Amino acid sequence: MKPSILILDYSVNRQETAVIRSCIDKSLNVDSMFIDTKESFPDNLIEKAYTHVIHSGSVLSINETEPFTEKAIKYIRKLTTKGVWQMGICFGHQLVARALIGLDAVQASPKGFEVGWEPVHFNARGMELLGVRETEKVWQHHFDEVIELPDGSELLATNSHSQIQAYINFNKHLLGTQFHPEFNRESGNAYFMNDSLNIEKQNFKVEELIKHGPSMDTGKVFFEFFLAQKCTN
Repeated sequence: MKPSILILDYSVNRQETAVIRSCIDKSLNVDSMFIDTKESFPDNLIEKAYTHVIHSGSVLSINETEPFTEKAIKYIRKLTTKGVWQMGICFGHQLVARALIGLDAVQASPKGFEVGWEPVHFNARGMELLGVRETEKVWQHHFDEVIELPDGSELLATNSHSQIQAYINFNKHLLGTQFHPEFNRESGNAYFMNDSLNIEKQNFKVEELIKHGPSMDTGKVFFEFFLAQKCTN
């Protein structure tokens, strides 16, 4: 059975959907919803038979409670009970941790803003599952981080900024990344250019950031791996 995919786009500027869709085989069924209010999160969403749900990144802070937060938390918990695979990206990764553990699982990073094409280090398990090298450069843009994972999780990647950069949980059907695998060099550097005022307020030089790019096809690696996982509902 082909995957039936839902993208929940929390990005505020509504640009996550397009870059995530660009990483997914066009022959697959993909629905998407922009989530920014309580009303935008359907009450009956759990009744839809999705096999894979992707929780996007966002400029929002996981340490704040948004109008949709309570509904999103309930939905994440119900999906976990149903055995539906969920992928969290940055804010979405943090949202899953907050839903399944609580606010103690997330924090504002003590090291501040992480931005740019930054290295992450994959352990043996990460290299085995994903077919990546020990160190890869990926797209980063975040202030918050996850510091505790659901029971049964396996850490896949780390770096000096945030200990939890990627993980897998086969029992709870979870894949999470602190970084953004959906951005390629073109889309990632375009984002940096558009966000240049904010980035430079944090004492980073955009012209230096855009000289770089990913060391692998992150979209292909992570989304193909995620969608290959089988739902048990």
